[in-house]
Amino acid sequence: METEALSADEVAEHSPPSVLAQLLRTVRHHLAQATDGIRQVAARTGDGEWEQQATQLRRIAAFVEDQVSAMDIGQRSFLLPDQLQRFSTLLRQRRESAHLTGIELSRRAGLSSRTIKNIESAQVSPSRDTVLRLLGIEELGLTWKDVLDDPAEQSGSDLATESNYNCYIPPGYDSMRMVQQLVRMLNGPGGHIEQTNAYLEHRSALAYVSMCHDVEYVTALRSKYPLDGLARRVMIEGGQSPLKVIALGVGDGHLEVQLVQHLLSMRTKPDIELLLFDISQPLLTTAYQHAIDTFGEQSAVHTLLVHGNFHDLAQYPQVSYTPARGRRRRLYTMLGYTLANLDSEPRFFEHSLAHCQPGDMLLLDFQQRPSPVGTSEDEIRRTDPAFHHPFKKVHSEWLGTPFSAHCRDYMSHEFSLQLVTQCLIPGSYALDAVATVRTRSHAERRFSMFRFKRYDEALLAESLARCGWDKLVSLPIGESDRAPMAMLLVKR
Repeated sequence: METEALSADEVAEHSPPSVLAQLLRTVRHHLAQATDGIRQVAARTGDGEWEQQATQLRRIAAFVEDQVSAMDIGQRSFLLPDQLQRFSTLLRQRRESAHLTGIELSRRAGLSSRTIKNIESAQVSPSRDTVLRLLGIEELGLTWKDVLDDPAEQSGSDLATESNYNCYIPPGYDSMRMVQQLVRMLNGPGGHIEQTNAYLEHRSALAYVSMCHDVEYVTALRSKYPLDGLARRVMIEGGQSPLKVIALGVGDGHLEVQLVQHLLSMRTKPDIELLLFDISQPLLTTAYQHAIDTFGEQSAVHTLLVHGNFHDLAQYPQVSYTPARGRRRRLYTMLGYTLANLDSEPRFFEHSLAHCQPGDMLLLDFQQRPSPVGTSEDEIRRTDPAFHHPFKKVHSEWLGTPFSAHCRDYMSHEFSLQLVTQCLIPGSYALDAVATVRTRSHAERRFSMFRFKRYDEALLAESLARCGWDKLVSLPIGESDRAPMAMLLVKR
C-alpha cells in the first residue's frame, strides 16, 4: 500500500509540538556536526568525493531549515539555552582577541551590529544562517564543535579541549631557554639574578607554594587581607558593568580568586573575566586549578591563562586590546608583593600600562617602611625587623632551590640582606637577598637573588599619580593603621 507524504502543515498538525521540536533540533545538530566533520576529512585527504558528500549534507540541512520555517514551531534557533550562554561568551572573546569591533564583525558577516550585540549578551539566539556567517569569519576560528558541544557530555572525558583550558602562550616564550640561561648564570662567577627566576621552575614554584600555604604564613598574613572592603570600593567605582580582572604575577592565585569571590557576591549579574598572567608555567596552572576548583568548570567566571613577562604587557592583546565600544572595565591586580618584582616602577606604570583607559583600576599590596622618610641608613637598619632576625628558613629554602638543583658540586648556601637606598620610588628602599654559595670545585660565589622592598604609602601614591593613577583608598593588612603591609587601590 502506498503512503502519501505528509505536507509540512500536516506533520505539524499530527505531531506534538514539543516532541517534533526536539526531533528537529536533534536532526539539525547532527547534520551540522556531520557536515563539519566531513569537511575536515575532505581538507585533510584532498579527496573530492568527500567534499561532494559534504555538499549533499548541506543541501539536506537547507531542506530541513526550509521545513522548520514552514512549520513555524518556534525553531528558528537551534541552540539550547546553555549552548547560547556559552556561545555568546565565546563569540565576544574570539571577536576581542581578533581585534574586531562589533560593527566590524557585523560588516564582515553581513549582519546587523544589533544582531552581534544581542548574541553576545545572550538576549537573542542565532539562527543557523547567522551561525554559518560567523563560522565563515576566519579570524574568529569558530567551528560547529564550539557552537554545539555539550560540556556535560565531556565532563567524564580526559580530553584536553578548549572548554577545559583556555591558555595563550605568546611567540618567543621559551621556558627551556630561560632555564638554560639561569643554569649558566648559577655556574658562573656570581652576579645579579632576575627575580622571576625565583618562580620559574617546578621545584622553585613548589617551594614558593609550600611557603604560601604554611599555616603561620596564612594566619599572620593572608587571612588579614581586607579584600571585602576593597571589592566594595571597586563596585562603587565600576558599578555593575562587565569586569575583567587581570591578575599580574598571580602566584598560586588564592588572593585573586578570593577577591573575585567577593566581587561576585556583590553583583546582580555574574559577568567577570579572570585573566591569570605569570611567567611561571607551574604557578599559572596551579592558580588555574584553584580557580576551577573554586568557581566550577561551568561558572559564569571565564578564566584565561597567559604565559609571559608582564613587563611587556603591550605585546599581549588579551590584556591590552581595547574595543571601541562595549569594553569591559579592567581591574589589574599585583598581589603577593608583585610590585617588588619591578626593576623600574615608574616605567611600568607609565609605559607598560599605557594602554589602560579612564576608569581602569589597579590594586596592589606592598610592605611599608617602619621608619620615617629621610632617616639615615643606620636608623633604617635599627628599625627594620628584618635586620634583627636570621634570614627566614622558608625564604632560604625557596630562593635557594636553584642552587641545589643546578650548581655543580653544590655543598651549601646561606643568605644575608644588603640595604639598597637608591630606589626609583621616593621614600622606598630595598633589602637585597644575597646568597653565598659553596661548592666542592669552586671558591665561594655571591648571587643577588631577590629584592624585598619597603615603601612610604604617601610617596608611592604620589608617584602613581604622576603616572596617571589616582589614589582611591589605602587599607592596612591587619588591625593597625601602621601594619607592616598595606593595600592600595588606584584609578586611571
